Amino acid sequence: MIEIQFNAIINYTSPYIDVDDFNAIFTSPTGNTMMMPGFWDGGQTWKIRFAPTAVGIWTYKTRATDIGLNNQTGSIMCTAYTGLLPIYQHGFLKPSTNNRYLTYADGKPFYWLGDTHWSGFNIAERFNESNDARFSSMFKGLIDRRKEQGFTVWKAETFANNNEQGNPPYNEGGAAWGDGRFFIDLNTKFWQNIDQRIQYLANKGMVIAMAQGIGRSMKNSSVESDHKRLARYILARYGAYPTVWMTAQEYNDEYAGACGTCWANVAAYVFDLDPYKRANSMHNAATNPIAYHDQSWYGFVTLQQAHNRVNSVDYWLAQYNAIPARPILEDEANYEDIIPPYGGGTVTPKWKTRQSAWQSQIAGTFGFTYGAQGIWWGCYTVEDLSFNCGRGSDARSWNIAIDFPVGEQMSFMARFWTSFDWWTLSPDENAIYWISAPIDTQRPYQKTDGNNRTLVIAYLPLQLNGTVYNGTVRNLSPTGIYISQWFNPRNGIYSVIDEGWIPSKAGSWNIPTQPNSTDDWVLMIQRINGTNTSPDLIVNMKTNIL
Repeated sequence: MIEIQFNAIINYTSPYIDVDDFNAIFTSPTGNTMMMPGFWDGGQTWKIRFAPTAVGIWTYKTRATDIGLNNQTGSIMCTAYTGLLPIYQHGFLKPSTNNRYLTYADGKPFYWLGDTHWSGFNIAERFNESNDARFSSMFKGLIDRRKEQGFTVWKAETFANNNEQGNPPYNEGGAAWGDGRFFIDLNTKFWQNIDQRIQYLANKGMVIAMAQGIGRSMKNSSVESDHKRLARYILARYGAYPTVWMTAQEYNDEYAGACGTCWANVAAYVFDLDPYKRANSMHNAATNPIAYHDQSWYGFVTLQQAHNRVNSVDYWLAQYNAIPARPILEDEANYEDIIPPYGGGTVTPKWKTRQSAWQSQIAGTFGFTYGAQGIWWGCYTVEDLSFNCGRGSDARSWNIAIDFPVGEQMSFMARFWTSFDWWTLSPDENAIYWISAPIDTQRPYQKTDGNNRTLVIAYLPLQLNGTVYNGTVRNLSPTGIYISQWFNPRNGIYSVIDEGWIPSKAGSWNIPTQPNSTDDWVLMIQRINGTNTSPDLIVNMKTNIL
């Protein structure tokens, strides 16, 4: 990413409002052009940030009504990236050609394991302070730990469009707007503090999922132009970083007065401006309507199952099977230990968090976004006054939440899925005939790599009534040789059921009783002979066998 600074000829009274046409046209070594908007950064300083997409000499020329900003030219030399971070090796995220998952720009599939930090740009998540000796900074400590655990995405919102009590847009740089003049008197120091956060994340190779603010902050189209101007500013400032645009949290929360169509207009506007045409989305309220699948700007669907809730896999399958297809992500489901007011009056049990993660992926999502009480909204201590931090025994601080068990189990889950070509699997209703299995929220389900079924993955939720059930896998190769294993999603350990077995002449195999019914289990069946097998997968699995 390159940053180029320019100086305006005029000292504007309201620069954020007065100059809205500053941009630069970048021309690649092969003659392709990309337009990047610029942004005001205080005084008479404007900047352009740009990430070249090809090696070689690029040229640029600016455009603006201001004489000092207009018709500025130059060139930049782009050399090949030599580091190890995948986002820079492979490029910005986009939908796959079949609209089932996300890929990097070069087509390499991207596995999404996200961590929720709605207040991550806010003072609630301290950038320069820590009350835990393990970390010099609350913000940096959280990122470092999640990076170690294999998380690939960090999600937050700026709240800069939000003027409601309790969620002030404020960080170490001050308030987002001066004198309470929302959408007028922009405070560049607020954004410069966010710059530091974004840069730290980018240096770690994390994809940054950014929402502008909360959906209910735009109740009608009368302020849509204000939100579009802010969206343009955010894109100009952070579009050259490894970001995806989440538009708004609960963009369609009609109960709270959110104008869903207005936010859709903002999302389409950002996509039109974005020179990289990356995959963007809108964070759903818990109603999760099937909408905008036919819009090119709607790169992927972000769902909200909500909290202290269980659903059958049919909840995700309905979204997966919608036409036209769109990549599906469960983006807010059963935050670990979330406080009672958000969970129906009780703290959400941990098994529900894990179940949502596994069920959603079995039903076709391309990853999962996790959340933890004390981190989804930053809580420095258990005595923080924010409503989102809870009270008494329900409160959790960030440095306790970072060690939550299900957060660690997300690492096991990510390592499991990324140990094979997960993107080749699809939900498969007919692969297993389940015997005496529940048909409700605890319904087992499976995905496979198609009719030849060289790989079958099934998730068996814990049984609330203690029932143990079995099933029969169908349409395996009668000449295939297979290995079957249980995977424990709570500790990441595999245990072999049988190795070197051959299905019946009809291509079936009876699933044995799961190790116990009081926990959830993952069943993996892999063919180990033939042209479609993966020897590397077998080796990887055996290294983790107990």
